[in-house]
Amino acid sequence: MSETLSSPQSLIELQELFQTEHDCEEYLIALRWPNGFECPECGYPEAAYNETRRMLQCPNCRTQTYLPAGSIMEKTHTPLKTWFYAAYIVTTLTPGVSAVQLQHQLGLKRYETAFQLLHKLRSAMVNPDREPLHGEVEVDETFIGGQVTAEHKGRSPEGKTIVVGAVERRHDREARRGRHFYAGRLRMRVIPDTTAASLTEFVQDHVEEESVILTDAHRGYLRLESRGYQHEPVVEGSPQRGSAILPLIHLEFSNLKAWLLGTHHGRVEEQHLQSYLNEFCFRHNRRFWRFSAFQTVLRYGMKTGPQTYEKLYSAEGTGEGVHLSGWNAEESKG
Repeated sequence: MSETLSSPQSLIELQELFQTEHDCEEYLIALRWPNGFECPECGYPEAAYNETRRMLQCPNCRTQTYLPAGSIMEKTHTPLKTWFYAAYIVTTLTPGVSAVQLQHQLGLKRYETAFQLLHKLRSAMVNPDREPLHGEVEVDETFIGGQVTAEHKGRSPEGKTIVVGAVERRHDREARRGRHFYAGRLRMRVIPDTTAASLTEFVQDHVEEESVILTDAHRGYLRLESRGYQHEPVVEGSPQRGSAILPLIHLEFSNLKAWLLGTHHGRVEEQHLQSYLNEFCFRHNRRFWRFSAFQTVLRYGMKTGPQTYEKLYSAEGTGEGVHLSGWNAEESKG
């Protein structure tokens, strides 16, 4: 079972566990077939492995199954050890890593190699079988990029990209920062506007029905009650600031902007922003299990599907249809 596989706790342990390409291949085989290999054609429970071709061949019907096929590593020319080091760095370093930093850390000759490695790993940071958020959930929007001017205040998207977020409130008897709740799981999505259609679809895609949805008084959330949610908006004219009304999601937005500015120097193209949001949420949701995140991203990567150069760069606008969890992207509900 993959749960018994080691998750390296340090770079030294990573080096010891994965000294050769064969070590990496054995690890990926265990992740892809946690209950043991089974021929996709005849169901035979064994296969001979060809290291040169990274291929398993069924001795019963001779069907060939290529290890990287259907994964983010399909047709890769990059050594698996490089993939493993990249996965370890991006999942365990608290502030993450930029493509420039990764290029230097791994000694890669081309920036494009580092950039693609990161984007392919980010594509494996969304679990297609994840459960929806539930309980009490704070929902709000923010803007990334652009300049806020006197002419464009409030919810005006002029020159900025709109991001909607939802975070669970988890209650704890021990007060933290004067509150009796803390942030649970987090979801974020780039959206084209703050209309009821956009906001309602986001909530329906990411939050379980009958959950309590906490929002401000924006009219875009008024449909939630009719969609089976317990909607608790803050009434107009409340003297409280947004950060006091919805403290958890505002804190997450603040951390997101600090991360984009600090690690990526704010240089994030709109078409790729969703993939950065996926990484930010992945890092937040596994902040208590940083080292097991290395195994998680490789496991998801074995079933995410190939992410070609053409696909990564075919995203337009806000990354529609390319980055999982993005607007109109093909994804499993939940």
